[in-house]
Amino acid sequence: MTQNSPKELPLWFEAAAVAATGVLHLVFQSLAGKGIFIALASLSWSSYIAWRIKQDSSLWGKWGFQTKNLSSAFVWPSVIFVMSASLMAWYGLAQGRVLWQGHILVLLLLYPLWGILQQFLVQALVVANLMTLFPKPGWMVAFPVGVFLFSLVHYPDGWLLMLATGAMACFFIPCYLRDRNLWPLGLYHGWLGTFFYLWVLGHDPWIDVFGE
Repeated sequence: MTQNSPKELPLWFEAAAVAATGVLHLVFQSLAGKGIFIALASLSWSSYIAWRIKQDSSLWGKWGFQTKNLSSAFVWPSVIFVMSASLMAWYGLAQGRVLWQGHILVLLLLYPLWGILQQFLVQALVVANLMTLFPKPGWMVAFPVGVFLFSLVHYPDGWLLMLATGAMACFFIPCYLRDRNLWPLGLYHGWLGTFFYLWVLGHDPWIDVFGE
């Protein structure tokens, strides 16, 4: 690796920008501004994606916004989703929770959009970039950093969510590195997040962000 080479600077910049976004999320969360953060982060990173794709259209597929391997890319994430959702449903029922509750339908439709963005930030701009920057020990560097970032941004919501998010990352990172496809990961990220908030934690994330 040639230090500070022009080719590597964007990779470091992207990874650092994602880390900064995570820190800002914690700041906005502490100020009860989660909804504002989501809007700003979505707008900012969507603009960045559009700008970079305009420069290099091949990044769309390289990052994982592709459909050519969609069927195979859905296999293992689907297995993980069914097992995880079943476990959460069992826990929710054991706690006396109603499974179809609150804003679940809206969350199942909208949360995957936020899930896709989160998967893009950590998987494509941190994990994949670290694998490129550190080709020999790449897995040993990228994997723990990716798991840590997924867990850290959920710190304000408690250790249980951090633990669950870290566990999800342990399975989703290998899926991404194998298939380089963000669609199933983002979709199931959003659905599993919805179920975890409602069935395990017992509160509606829509209210956390937008109020009643």
